[in-house]
Amino acid sequence: MSPAPDTEDLFAQMKHLLAEELWSSAEILGSLLLSSSRGEQGLELYGDALFGKGEYKRAQAYYRQAIQRRRVAQGARRGGYGASSAAEDEAEARLKFREARCCVALDEVGAAINTLEAIPAQWRGARAHVTLGRLYKNTGLKRNAIASFEAALAANPLCLEAGPGTRGGAAMDVDGAAAAARRAQAAAVVAWLEPFVLAHGAMHRHEYGHAIEHWGAVEQIGGFPSNLHGLLRLAKAQMELEDLVDAQYSFNKARVADNLNLDYMDHCAVLAKRRGQANDLNRLAHDLVSTNRKRPEAWIAVALYAETRGETEKALGFVEKAIALDSRHVLAFQLRGELLLGMGKAEHAIVAYFQANNYAKDLASYKGLVAAYLSTRKYKEALCTAKEAVATLPNNAAAISLVGKVLATSPEGTDKAKRAFAKALSIDKSCTDAALALVDLHVANQEYAQSIELLLHSLQSLNHDFLHTKLADVYVLNEQYSDALAYYHAAISLNPQSEAANAGIDRLEKLMHGVDPDLDDDDDTPHQRTANSADDDVLDSTAYL
Repeated sequence: MSPAPDTEDLFAQMKHLLAEELWSSAEILGSLLLSSSRGEQGLELYGDALFGKGEYKRAQAYYRQAIQRRRVAQGARRGGYGASSAAEDEAEARLKFREARCCVALDEVGAAINTLEAIPAQWRGARAHVTLGRLYKNTGLKRNAIASFEAALAANPLCLEAGPGTRGGAAMDVDGAAAAARRAQAAAVVAWLEPFVLAHGAMHRHEYGHAIEHWGAVEQIGGFPSNLHGLLRLAKAQMELEDLVDAQYSFNKARVADNLNLDYMDHCAVLAKRRGQANDLNRLAHDLVSTNRKRPEAWIAVALYAETRGETEKALGFVEKAIALDSRHVLAFQLRGELLLGMGKAEHAIVAYFQANNYAKDLASYKGLVAAYLSTRKYKEALCTAKEAVATLPNNAAAISLVGKVLATSPEGTDKAKRAFAKALSIDKSCTDAALALVDLHVANQEYAQSIELLLHSLQSLNHDFLHTKLADVYVLNEQYSDALAYYHAAISLNPQSEAANAGIDRLEKLMHGVDPDLDDDDDTPHQRTANSADDDVLDSTAYL
């Protein structure tokens, strides 16, 4: 029997309340409806109200009741047998997706996957495919995840999140025929979508140079000069290539486009710290916390600022706060490992980097793991980790140079290390990891001419302040003081806040005046002077609590 007209009107009113997100009002009205009739529609709408209130367990129960009521009604209509209609199948798929959302909210990952898999593929739709893909990805089932993201794109080629994946996560990479089909499908929709997909694939494979090219194509073809999504990922790629000045420019443009955005702002904070911009980092951290205290990016920025002030314990506490907000945040675990390693707690750092690596096979995690293993003299584990990095990131120059760094720790491995660094540079002449490590080997043997040649060659590809500073340091060792002074000033012109370059100039001036720079003096250390001369508007890290 169909509902009475007044009941139908109540259903319409309840849908309106749900659309207005008046969850409690919808729940009250739904309870009145269910007291007179526990039909499938009433059960579903009541479940929606409970889900909106955050009562996921209750919502899940009502969705299951709705599914059961639908099946009973179908059996009665068909006399217990016969095929169901397409409309009935689609309606049950909708209910099962709602049930799966409850499982996700309750962190019942296995149940969520089983529920979504029970929906026939043709009725899942892009939204269900993306949800299933994310669940597969988070549980390490990469092939299944790729298939689900491909299905999402097949259902809707403009389902862009099927490429990038979850917030802050890596893009899902698809190779071979699937990639070709995906690109063809993208091109059939809008021209800029093909380079968009290619850019995400390159980011996932750590091919940052190609990613930058594709983001440029997205901007040119689509006419998106200030696209927030592209600017953030462009800045991240530039950071990975040590193009810190360009990365800063891209992040600044992203902040102008949307100063309330928090995505990738933890990486922006890392950049500010690397460039020695403590005041800028403080302002960024303050802005992020003011915008949303429940996002991990904000607390990572605060942690980095605390670290610049030498407040390592506080920094670690802020990192823990970030992890509590997002237990899969890779950068938070990497920062935890870095802080623990700096505190001399290498064994704990190993655990942190290992956790980061579990969530994303990231080069930074491999680097951290290798550094932690080497500090505990676990050379075998360090070498195995470096080789795993090469296997995970084939033809990645920085990963190959990581193997060289481990080999260089023993005298008998020096020649092999040099070959590894040379191979890395042959793959990517702009690989600063390999160039600087090879320079250190030459400096250790007082082979200053070779070191200078290497650094000059690197500067032809990358005009970075730290390369200028390193070259100046070598010139000092070789007693070429005028050349050293020129390159220190070049470094400062690129980054006026470079502590290494400013300290190098102080040391060089003492040498040029015949003063031993290694003798203690009565002045405060540079670190103390920096900490004590902070501007009045710079807040103590406790102000964020």
